[in-house]
Amino acid sequence: MSDTPLTITDHVLAHLRNQILNGEIEPGTRIDQAEVARLFGVSLVPVREALARLQSSGLVNIIPHRGVFVEDFTLEELIDIYYMREVLEEQAAQLSVRHVDDVMIQRLEGHITNIQTHIHNHAVEQFLSETRAFHFTMYHASQRRNLIRIIQQLWDQSDRYRLLQMNIQPERFEESQFENRAMLAAVRKRDGDSLGLMVRYRIHQTTTGLRERLSTMRTHT
Repeated sequence: MSDTPLTITDHVLAHLRNQILNGEIEPGTRIDQAEVARLFGVSLVPVREALARLQSSGLVNIIPHRGVFVEDFTLEELIDIYYMREVLEEQAAQLSVRHVDDVMIQRLEGHITNIQTHIHNHAVEQFLSETRAFHFTMYHASQRRNLIRIIQQLWDQSDRYRLLQMNIQPERFEESQFENRAMLAAVRKRDGDSLGLMVRYRIHQTTTGLRERLSTMRTHT
């Protein structure tokens, strides 16, 4: 873990990101940059830097001469992001088993234990964060830096879809934990094919549930 202190840009970024993901700032809303700057007592520079990073994560859209707007949920974006995740994460998972060791397995076991605690406490954000840590413990073992970097970007872009899913499909908490244990079993066996299939299955299940939800949302708008 990095010991680098957080900058004011990091704090602005975290504040806006949490508000968007939690629905406090709704899709389509224009973000008042001057108001955000006043809230933090800073100039517009760190606010603009934070918004640029949010745009790279797909959470906002910066339109010249008009302003910054929170992106809406779209079926097209969902399919695009999750299709790429299926392909790339399956590959990362398959490659990771070449470098499995006892330390990695212990870390995965620890993540699963923490995830169960978050499920019990209905702590959605902590659950999502720990689930991400579980996956990237595997992916980092692939030792493919550029592949991991792209997957991280895709996870950033899919954060709000993951949060939406857990809010509308609470049954996915326990289902995902079952999938975690199946993935851990494949890691222990150094079975890259099974692990890759499980990763792809999980992402596909998420896509299927959200496609149905977004199609319904589109029908009623």
